[in-house]
Parts: sequence; structure tokens; C-alpha cells
Amino acid sequence: MSFFTDPTPYFHEWRAQGPALVETPDGQKSWMISRYDDVVAALDHPGLSSALIPGGMLNHTDPPEHTHQRKPIARAFSSRRMEALRPRIQEITDELLDAWEDAEEVDVIETFAYPLPITVICELLGVPKEDRDEVRRLSGEMVEPETMAEAFGRFAAYVERLLATKEPGDDVITELRDEPNLLMNLVLLITAGHETTVQLIGNGLLALLRDPALRRQLADDPILIPEAVEEFLRFDGPLAVGVGRVATSDVEIGGVTIPRSSQVTVSLGAANRDPSRYPDADVLQLGRDPHVAFGHGIHYCVGARLARIEGEIAFGTLLGRFPELALAAEPEWRESFIRGLGSFRVRPKP
Repeated sequence: MSFFTDPTPYFHEWRAQGPALVETPDGQKSWMISRYDDVVAALDHPGLSSALIPGGMLNHTDPPEHTHQRKPIARAFSSRRMEALRPRIQEITDELLDAWEDAEEVDVIETFAYPLPITVICELLGVPKEDRDEVRRLSGEMVEPETMAEAFGRFAAYVERLLATKEPGDDVITELRDEPNLLMNLVLLITAGHETTVQLIGNGLLALLRDPALRRQLADDPILIPEAVEEFLRFDGPLAVGVGRVATSDVEIGGVTIPRSSQVTVSLGAANRDPSRYPDADVLQLGRDPHVAFGHGIHYCVGARLARIEGEIAFGTLLGRFPELALAAEPEWRESFIRGLGSFRVRPKP
């Protein structure tokens, strides 16, 4: 079974080895960090650099450059601003699910999980409505191994045109227009701002449909939905392989010395299934300790609050409007850096 279909056996193998040089799912050689405590230590370690590619994109910078870039972006994605989006996110959710009312069968990804977050992030940033299909296509290609490099160039060219032609408005692009590396960071914000949330909704809903007891519990007690969103992120989060680092010196993690200049992969997915932190880690269960699906430390996801809000509204509305939602076919997983479903067909009503 491939990693993309079910990463669980790979997680078990990586954790059993501890920090070790392995072949990653995309065929590269990398030191794999997979146990929870080791992952947290690695994400905090100053000897493991995020600067894997040139260009100054936020997630590929180290302090002090990272600190300077992150502050204005974090302000633009403040919790207060994200909470103020709840009514609009609910409105978009309701509009999308209206189309399910008379449908015998729908694809969750195409009709809901993609359109919701891409509409939200484009409105928040100030991306024109007529560009959203292009943005979705480019960002999707950005997370596919075989198209990533070419798509990045085309995406950067699109953002450059957008910055040259866009009129100022009440949006994040206007707010950040004088910040350094805006072009590169907009590529990041647009892609990360919806791709991971797509998979939160898709992966989480699939897990929920396969757990009737939890589904009934959430339907009976919706106050538990935020807690369920956290568990969906832990159980099958979008960054299953993890995030890349490079060792700028010899680095000791988990009692193992990783040589200077080594490529390192920090597996958030494996850490989130570590039984030393989460008993019965391969089972959905509310009330878990905090996870690392959004990372840890200075690179903790700036859009985490927005993703949580979108997830809470999406699952709450789905359960409220379609309590008998059922799988229509076995879903298909994408072969992508972002773990998620390519096809996910359901029947909204019996």
C-alpha cells in the first residue's frame, strides 16, 4: 500500500527507527524525524534551517529575516480579524450546501471543500473573483511533485501581474503592499491559505463518516465540534510527510547526531500518531493533548485560526443540514505533498 493511500504503516516504521536516513515518499533521501518529542525539538532547534529555497518566502526564512516578515502578516491574520469573518464564512458555506439539497450524489471536494476556503482566502487577500479558477489550478499544481517547479514560476508570474494591476481596497494585499518579499509571500498565503483547509474538511469528513458513534455524538452535542476539528487535524492532517529543514551544523535529536548539511524531514503526521503521547493514536478520540498539525515554534501556521473557524463552520453546518450524509463510493487519494482526497463522492440524503 502506498504512503498516499495510507501513511500509517510508514509512520510506525519511521518512529520505530527514531531519527534515521530514509527514502521519503517522493523518492528523496532525508533524515526523518518522526517521534513527537523529537519533532518538537527539531522545530525549535536553531541548527535546523528552514531556508531550503532562495527568494525569501516566509516559511523558507530564519530569524531575523523571518521575524521581520512574520510580524505584519501575523497582524493581517489576527484572531480578531479572523473571528470577524465568521458571518461571511457561514454565508459562503450555506450557499455551497444549498446546491446539495436536491442532489442525489455530490463530490465533496469539488462542490464544497475546495470552493469554501478558496473563496474565503481570495476575498480576504483581495484576489479578483474572475481569477479564482486560475488560482485554484496553479495552487493545486504547486503541491503535486511532478508539476511543482513549473507551477511555481507561473504562479509567481500571476501574482506579479496582480500586484501591478490591482486597485487598493480593504484587503490584506493592500495592507501588506509595502512589505518586503510580498510576491513570494502571496504565493504562500494563497496556496497555504486554502489547500490545507480543503484537506481538513475532506479528510475530517471521511474520518467522521467512518465513525458513526462520533458522528452521533457531534450531532447531539455540537459544542464539541471545535474539539473534533482538533482531532481531525491530529488524526489525518494535511502535512502528513511534514516540513523540510537543512542542518547548518551537526545537530543532535533523539540521541542521534545528524551531520551538517543534511536534508531533514520533520514528519508532523507521524508525530501526531505517536502512541507515547496519544494512547490508541490510530483511533479518533476527542479530548487529546494538543497536536503539531499546524507546526510548532516560530513557524507555527499564521492561518491556523482561520482554518479552525472554517472547519468548525463547515462541520457544524454539514451535520446540521445533512444528518444522513453517506459515502457513495470509495474515495480516491491524491499523490501530493498535501495529504488529501482527489475524489470523495457522497449522498447528501437517503
